[in-house]
Amino acid sequence: MAETTHLQVQELSRFAQEQDFNQQYRQYFGDVWDEVGVSDISKMTIQDAEQTLKVLADSEASPQFIKSLLAQAAIDGATPQVLEYFLSSDIDGYGRTLAQEILQDGTNPLQPDIPQAPRKAQVLSPSPTEDLGWEI
Repeated sequence: MAETTHLQVQELSRFAQEQDFNQQYRQYFGDVWDEVGVSDISKMTIQDAEQTLKVLADSEASPQFIKSLLAQAAIDGATPQVLEYFLSSDIDGYGRTLAQEILQDGTNPLQPDIPQAPRKAQVLSPSPTEDLGWEI
């Protein structure tokens, strides 16, 4: 695991310990894992991680929920490869990794952070014909 990823996993673990997740949180997390088909986080594969990201995107999960889910996965034994996959993914295609968005930016990793530029409106230029005056 890269040094940066290792530090990010440590930060997630610290966050998880600070949160003291209650049973309701664990149920929410369990619902995601159930939908993905993961019964043992320590045996999770990259394919499971891909599916997890799809489930999170489809459910429009909040950045706080995503951070909490990954933190819980880290302390529940997700493999370094799976954690690295999660943290290095760029779900919204904005060019920032999930780790950068949830740990540094505080932005939603499921949505681009700046709105897409609107399409350029067609600018009509004045007609090159002469102005014709009205005579009576």
